[in-house]
Amino acid sequence: MIIWLNGAFGAGKTTIAEILNKKIPNSYLYDPEEIGDFFRHNLPKSIQKDDFQDYDEWRDWNFHILKKLNDEYEGHVIAPMTLYKKDAFESIIGRLRKENVDIRHFILEVDKDQVLKRLSNRSEGLKEWGANRLNDINESFEKMTHEERIKNDGRKPIETVDEIIERLNLD
Repeated sequence: MIIWLNGAFGAGKTTIAEILNKKIPNSYLYDPEEIGDFFRHNLPKSIQKDDFQDYDEWRDWNFHILKKLNDEYEGHVIAPMTLYKKDAFESIIGRLRKENVDIRHFILEVDKDQVLKRLSNRSEGLKEWGANRLNDINESFEKMTHEERIKNDGRKPIETVDEIIERLNLD
């Protein structure tokens, strides 16, 4: 099974993913952002895009790696990544679903003020980047009416992790 943790920047995806990875035996933490970092480090600035989701290659490569992990790895795969653009969502999660991959998609919901507070602890560039996209991200998530949602503010991370594990029926 692939467990995709989605949410705004600062929603707690990485924290929750790391705890899940420790609590779920034989799980693997896969970071789709690493492919985006590859583009950032290996393409001239003049042809770089502002958002990884805008690269066809980023979407395709993540689909193929996740499909490979699903087909060849015996455990669960945990992928924390903000995925809010419709084309990117359909190119990865939608396509995996069409391939009958068991993928569970959770949107971690956090109040806008809390997200901005969490972002204030990040580097200036990341804070600005995340804050500037927050409205677009939240609007996009509102349209994802069939996806699973979990409140991830006003509680301890382990409580969110336990709820995810309960919903996955992994106990």
